[in-house]
Amino acid sequence: MTDTENGTNTWVAEEYVKVNSPHVKTALAALALTGDALERGGTFAEVGCGAGEIARTVAERGFEVWASDASPSMVDATRQRCAGLPVHAEVRTVEQLELPRDGFDVIHSSWVLHWVSEAHEPLRRMAGALRPGGHLVLQWTGAQPRSEGTGLFGILRRLAAAPKWRELFAEVPPAMRDYPADDVAALLTDAGLELVHYEPELPHPFSRKKGTPLTADELAAMRVRFRRTWFASQAEVLGDRVDEFLDEALDALVAADSTDPHHARIVARRPR
Repeated sequence: MTDTENGTNTWVAEEYVKVNSPHVKTALAALALTGDALERGGTFAEVGCGAGEIARTVAERGFEVWASDASPSMVDATRQRCAGLPVHAEVRTVEQLELPRDGFDVIHSSWVLHWVSEAHEPLRRMAGALRPGGHLVLQWTGAQPRSEGTGLFGILRRLAAAPKWRELFAEVPPAMRDYPADDVAALLTDAGLELVHYEPELPHPFSRKKGTPLTADELAAMRVRFRRTWFASQAEVLGDRVDEFLDEALDALVAADSTDPHHARIVARRPR
């Protein structure tokens, strides 16, 4: 299910949290790579706060948190989860986000970048919003090298644009975008940050060597994730044909040997 704000379909928090626990774990693992930064407290920006699990965790560790998400449902869930804590949550897309220069000790964004229509300027704003010694923590999908093409997301976009599906997807086209890890790393370096941790191929349950198929159970899990995350906004538009589309999508990915979503993780720091 989705909710609608200003004509844009976005996720409902109750549906997203059903498949989000692995993402919370990876976010905490990524934040741990900042060394003792999470023990010092300070100011924390959560770009794409989801249902507020990370915002609550860091607020309980002594941070004042500014959280944002494009989904009103997610922001409501964050406010409820973080009630009584120093967490300020607002509805805002990454493209609209304005961050004060030198304003934060930690900026975190996990599994959001691939939903951003143009990420380069937002990334530069994040880099500029770090205080000296501050950390930027990023995780995202669709980070395969540019030489490998658009990978999984490209296949899904091409399927949605096929004559059979084009009219149904016209209202809410697939929004996933590819941002190669080496491009993002270069942009952050050019913005004056130093890379603390660079992992351009983060292991994923659906990662496989070429020619190694997923099991039936893994394909079923991938199908559930597609419906509740990557195609959550399209499920209502597709109506009773959503299962037909998801089956075709999985068949296309298996045929192309492209079930790996290509996750990446970068932790960068502004020098003191």
